[in-house]
Amino acid sequence: MTFDTDRLSHAYIITDNVAERLAMAVVCSCRDGERPCNGCSHCDKAARHIHPDILVIRRLDDKREILVDQIRELKRDVYIMPNEAMQKAYIVKDADTMNINAQNAFLQILEEPPAHAVFILRAKNPAALLPTVRSRCVELKTMHVEDKYEFSDELDGLVSDFLTSLEGDNIALMRCMFRLEKLDRLAFATFLTSAREKIVLSLRGSFSPKPLIDAENVLLKAVDMLNLNVSTGHISGMICASLLRDELRLVK
Repeated sequence: MTFDTDRLSHAYIITDNVAERLAMAVVCSCRDGERPCNGCSHCDKAARHIHPDILVIRRLDDKREILVDQIRELKRDVYIMPNEAMQKAYIVKDADTMNINAQNAFLQILEEPPAHAVFILRAKNPAALLPTVRSRCVELKTMHVEDKYEFSDELDGLVSDFLTSLEGDNIALMRCMFRLEKLDRLAFATFLTSAREKIVLSLRGSFSPKPLIDAENVLLKAVDMLNLNVSTGHISGMICASLLRDELRLVK
């Protein structure tokens, strides 16, 4: 599995065992194309689990939870520049076992993350994480190699049109949803991931327009609905109904 160099975010939530692969992509020295390249010295060290810029946080042997002190220790380390790579990767295993204090401490890191840090939260049950934590991460739905979806210009254009429609163009929003509901589930999931990623990056600024906050929450709900096998038509309708501006809503 590879990752687009231009599309790496600062924080991910994943539900399966590709955390190490994603961490390898973060430290990979390739900056032109997909990562990891599997050929550089960083990829070699990551594959042998000896890269100094890949750090793993897990439950202590005698604990059922990840404790706040562990996250505070992560916070002290996160502002230290990488040893060898351009970025550092932090893998939080069983992230859904973080207790409430640990999650709140982690949220403080996510709100003002250093540019050189990427956080990878491996969670069997993302719903156990605080909504505020989830809203600042991209939930990555990984797929088998044979199911890989190539990010097309058409889909990229749909994401751009959707983000533009959030400025108040309800007609454009409805047109986007009409196009969206015609996608297969794999392309639909890719749209949700990309659109949420761009919104999350925008929300990291000091000014967060309410339409973006609302859209991020709606797309997060859409991800959950897709995981529950709700039809893409129903999900598209939910997105449209939730984001339409009041003046163009249908009168009941």
